[in-house]
Amino acid sequence: MNTNITTWRNQQGAALVVALLILVVVSLLGVSAMKSSVFSAKVATGTQADAMTFEAAETALTQTYAELNGMSGEDLYAALSGANVLQRCVAEANTNQKGTCGNEDHLDSRGLLKVSSASRLNGYEPVAGSQVSSSGGGAIFVDYKIAMLGESEMSSFNLENHHLQEALKRGIKPGSEIE
Repeated sequence: MNTNITTWRNQQGAALVVALLILVVVSLLGVSAMKSSVFSAKVATGTQADAMTFEAAETALTQTYAELNGMSGEDLYAALSGANVLQRCVAEANTNQKGTCGNEDHLDSRGLLKVSSASRLNGYEPVAGSQVSSSGGGAIFVDYKIAMLGESEMSSFNLENHHLQEALKRGIKPGSEIE
């Protein structure tokens, strides 16, 4: 019995030191895992915000294309003649408003996304053999080249997306306007 008491007294708390070292290592692993998950959440949020602005700019282009596609040749010529630029604001409930977006015009109900589009005539190409005659003058069918720019902005994340596409729309151009 005497030896057990002596062995007990000779121990200097090695088990306590080992337990504290294990506790420190486990704590460091926990803090590292927490930092990693916070970083992953930030990356996921940024990716989602970027995808939202991308899709919003595409929405603006889709609506602009649908509007231009629905125009008659005369309306298209009148809207795009000269240096005219068709500007549209895409607001909540996908309503197209003429002109630029105001401070309160947002695509979503949370007020995160501002979306707009601008379209302008980027030239035209006459369609071969499509001369149209009328008693007051001549006209020709042309394929209008329309440059469409869809823009979206998410100011809370300092993100912007700009998508430029060119569309062709067949319409009538007065013969007097053709060089």
